[in-house]
Amino acid sequence: MPEEASRDSRLTTSPRQKRTSGERARSAGSRKRRLALYQQVNELYQHGGSILGIARQLQIGHQTVRKFVRSPSFPEWGKPARTKSAIDPYRAYLRERWQQGCHTTSQLWHELQERGFSGSWMMVYRWVQLQQDEGAGIAGKPQQNKNTTVNKMAPRHLAWLFLNDPGHLEKQEEQALSLLQQAPNIEVAYGLTQQFVAMLKERNAQRLDAWLRDCQQSGISDLVTFAQGLEKESSALHAAFTLPYSNGPVEGKINKLKYIKRSMYGRAGFPLLRQRVLKAA
Repeated sequence: MPEEASRDSRLTTSPRQKRTSGERARSAGSRKRRLALYQQVNELYQHGGSILGIARQLQIGHQTVRKFVRSPSFPEWGKPARTKSAIDPYRAYLRERWQQGCHTTSQLWHELQERGFSGSWMMVYRWVQLQQDEGAGIAGKPQQNKNTTVNKMAPRHLAWLFLNDPGHLEKQEEQALSLLQQAPNIEVAYGLTQQFVAMLKERNAQRLDAWLRDCQQSGISDLVTFAQGLEKESSALHAAFTLPYSNGPVEGKINKLKYIKRSMYGRAGFPLLRQRVLKAA
């Protein structure tokens, strides 16, 4: 009983950790997709579909279908329990360093480690993101609208902004890229990415060594690791820049073979697989 009482008191006194704007946007997108699935399941069920039939048709679990058709309204996700965070004792120090102008996640994380912090780098990163979100909200509504535009874009779309020709971007994409480039590290990464794309299009490997050196001196850990990995495959990298050959068709055939194999997994042996591959060819 005393242990349960103490646990209950911790749950009621410890505030739940806030979510960043990116996490809220992803959560909203996940809820939207789940709501669309809920409506689709109920529509199929009202038209006479069985639970197992709907599960096979939509490729979801029959327990999920049963839960959707038996629920009188859309079942929302339960709220996570309120728990303490390992970063709580260091929030005062973080706010002090933030006001002093230290906004770098890695620097703050190393300083906390020296003070006994046992949490992960991601915990400090989330704290920094929350401060940036609050700062954007204080700065005014136009900045908030820009952040909302960026948050609605998928990560792979944001990555494509770095690879695409700046002259082919739409207005919304130009605004998002301009907002991202306000961060010094992002500006450096964008410049190096555009240089790499230009060299690859021109099949010019003469500037490759200088580009690898710039990546390693950029101070961006991901680019440093990427450049070190490319240096280990220098011969293949130079061949990719200078030769017209590609293994794309081979990779496509392998992917096709794997798809056919997985679609009949557990139901037949090699003879049938061979016939299906020949027929698909």
